[in-house]
Amino acid sequence: MRWWLRARRALSVLLVALGVFTAAVMVLGDATVELPSLLSGSANPVLFVLMAPIPVVAALELSLGSRLVEAEETATRRVRALDSGLVIGVCATALAVGGAIHLLTGNEHAVASGRNVVFLTGLLLCVRVFVGQPAIAAPVLWVFAVIFVGYSGGGHWAFWTVLPKPSGDAPAALAAMLALTIGLLLHGTVRRTVAPSIT
Repeated sequence: MRWWLRARRALSVLLVALGVFTAAVMVLGDATVELPSLLSGSANPVLFVLMAPIPVVAALELSLGSRLVEAEETATRRVRALDSGLVIGVCATALAVGGAIHLLTGNEHAVASGRNVVFLTGLLLCVRVFVGQPAIAAPVLWVFAVIFVGYSGGGHWAFWTVLPKPSGDAPAALAAMLALTIGLLLHGTVRRTVAPSIT
């Protein structure tokens, strides 16, 4: 267990990332920036806080990609179970942070930010089992796709966007849970084609 925690940098990388996420959600709140929508051609009011989950997802990729190869090759199933527990713990912490910030400040986007961590983490895991470390691009590209092609004007976001949906949006919550569930199943059963290691 100790070698696994050291290999995954669970305390250093992930705690820092969760701290950055917490600060970002608290500070950014409902601040927006106007960006062009490629679909409508009009200004697109984008919440800065949509970017808040990226440090957490990036830290998870770094953590899962940090390995002690010799030790892990003799305990593959146990390591994957520990990794799944780590992912669930990080997502649960992000949800708890979002809920706590909402209760303390009334920020309605805080809970949605926690949900977005869950969704983007699931997306990362789904892609990661096939491409390895480059999978970190998937959540980032999703965010940019939402920003530039997800807004159709009139305050309407496309159904697939998930991230800008309000915290009470049931389809968005379902999408987040499905993404994480599928990602964890793939992570636990599919052997990665690319397995980065600590150098």
